[in-house]
Amino acid sequence: MRVFDLPVVDFSGLEGIEQIKGDITDAQAITSAVGGADTVIHLAALLPPKSEANREVTWRINVGGTQNIVDAISSLDLSIRLIFSSSVATYGDTTQEQYPIGIDCPQQALDIYAETKIAAEALIRTSPLPWTILRISGIAIPEFLEPPRVWPFQRDQRVEFINCDDVALAIAKCVGNNAVRRKVLNISGGPSWQMLGWQYVKGYYDIYELPLDEAKFQDSPGWTNWYDTEESQRLLAYQQTSWQHFLVQLRRAVEQAMG
Repeated sequence: MRVFDLPVVDFSGLEGIEQIKGDITDAQAITSAVGGADTVIHLAALLPPKSEANREVTWRINVGGTQNIVDAISSLDLSIRLIFSSSVATYGDTTQEQYPIGIDCPQQALDIYAETKIAAEALIRTSPLPWTILRISGIAIPEFLEPPRVWPFQRDQRVEFINCDDVALAIAKCVGNNAVRRKVLNISGGPSWQMLGWQYVKGYYDIYELPLDEAKFQDSPGWTNWYDTEESQRLLAYQQTSWQHFLVQLRRAVEQAMG
C-alpha cells in the first residue's frame, strides 16, 4: 500500500505504508506513483471554499489532475482499477426533483467545485478503465468544530449527511469488488440521516448548548437532499453509523474537548 499527497501534508501515523510526496498536477509524478498498483483510490481535490477562489487553479487540480491519473493508468496497465470520489454536489439544486435523488438525476453545478467534479466524471466514464464513481454526500465529523457562519442549505431543505468513518468503509469495500465495476453510486448516511436542515443543525446546537435561533441558513437552496442509496448499501454495506449514534460520538468529543 502507498499514499501519494502534497509534501506539506503530515505523514506521521502512516508507518508501514509507502509514502510518496508530490503534486497531482505533475503527470510524471503521478505515473511513478501509479506504477505497480492494482487499485488507485482518487481522493485529491480542491474543496470549497478554496475551490471558488480561482477557477483556473481549481480546474487544473480537479480536472487536470484526474486526466493525469487516467492517462497514467492507460499508459501502464488497463487492468488497474480506479475508484473516484465525486460528490452529490454535482446534482445542484434538486429541491424541485422527486426524491430520493438517484444517480440518473441531471447534473447541474451550483459552483466551480461541482463543475470540476462533473468534468472529471466525464473523463473517467469515457475512458477504457475499470472505474467506480462514488457520489458522496456531505461528510459529518464527530469532532468539536466551530459551526459555519452560514449553514450551506435552507432551514427547511432536505438534508442527508454521512459519518466520515462510513465513507471510508464504503471506499475500502470497493477495492477488489467486481460488483461495483463501472458503476456510479450515491454514498450517503441512509434513512436515519434524512431530515430537514433545521433538525440537523439542532442536533449540533443542542450538544453545543446553543439556541437554534442563532443559526443562519442560506436564503437560496443548496445542493443537499435525500439520496437513493439502496444499491450502494446492498453492494457495500457501509451504513454503520446512524444519526443518533453520531450524536453520541459528537457529544463525547465535545465533552473531551471541554475537559
